[in-house]
Amino acid sequence: MNVRTTLFRRIRLIAIILLAIVLVPYGFSRVASSWRRLSVHTSRDLPAGKRDNGTFRIACYNIAHGRGLATSNWRGGTAEERNTRLRQIADLLRHIDADIVVLNEVDFDSSWSSSTNQARYLAKQAGYPYWAEQRNLDFRVLTWKWRFGNAVLSRYPIVQASVVDLPGFSAVETFFAGKKRILNCTIELNGDKVRVLAVHLCHRSEAIRARSAEVITEIASSDTGATIVAGDFNSSPSGFPNSESDTAWGNAMDILDASALFQRQPEQPFGSPAELTYHSTQPAATIDWILVPKHCQIVEYRVEPSALSDHRPVVADLSLERMMNEAPSPK
Repeated sequence: MNVRTTLFRRIRLIAIILLAIVLVPYGFSRVASSWRRLSVHTSRDLPAGKRDNGTFRIACYNIAHGRGLATSNWRGGTAEERNTRLRQIADLLRHIDADIVVLNEVDFDSSWSSSTNQARYLAKQAGYPYWAEQRNLDFRVLTWKWRFGNAVLSRYPIVQASVVDLPGFSAVETFFAGKKRILNCTIELNGDKVRVLAVHLCHRSEAIRARSAEVITEIASSDTGATIVAGDFNSSPSGFPNSESDTAWGNAMDILDASALFQRQPEQPFGSPAELTYHSTQPAATIDWILVPKHCQIVEYRVEPSALSDHRPVVADLSLERMMNEAPSPK
């Protein structure tokens, strides 16, 4: 065996070993992502909620991985700065005092946020005994992990949860990394049940958002009870600032409006930048929404002025009696 052949075999062996070091953890992470996609948790240390004034409060907030106003997840500051910001978000959630909170861009085990499970942390620090976690992206390359998605925090029991697939941006991206999905939770409120859909629609394509809106309407139209849809839709209705429309598929919010299943506020474009949801420091669009059933009474609807993320939280107070007692009868 000559020297050249021996060298070639050694190089090939080294290449195979290095490839295995990269691909084995990545491959396992992608296989494991299917059974890690959804989890529901309960903390016995926290009391369940009970609101006595006849209203029900829900909030949605894209927390941007806890990176604050940084444009990259890797530039959210030191671990201490990120922890401080996460504590401030928990303080904000306590101040909002919602019964249910829908969170987007939540890290469950991502390298840039020191592998902190932000859903668990916020649930316990903000006083929510029940929470559900749903991963959109879940993969690992060497020691770097990308694991994040949506979460629902609740003061009331989450009695059922599932994941609903949305159209992917591309088949390749879906296969190698993951895609947007809906976290579908059924929550029991003092003996009654309400469905909450936590959504975070694609930020790169109104066509994908419009197709996702059709999935949402299909779910809601098949329900016989109250369905609330909340989160970052990345879409504004026609006529609103920075609204987009795809020539073939139209506009996502217009599709949801046309379904006649939901009501939203505001019905008309905002008159004040203080009521816009994105960007938190230079508001220019309304892309975070809480859609409630047509029969439901919205007692109050507001946007919280916070710059802990590039999005602002949205809060809605609903009449619990109207939501439950006037829900459609089973078909």
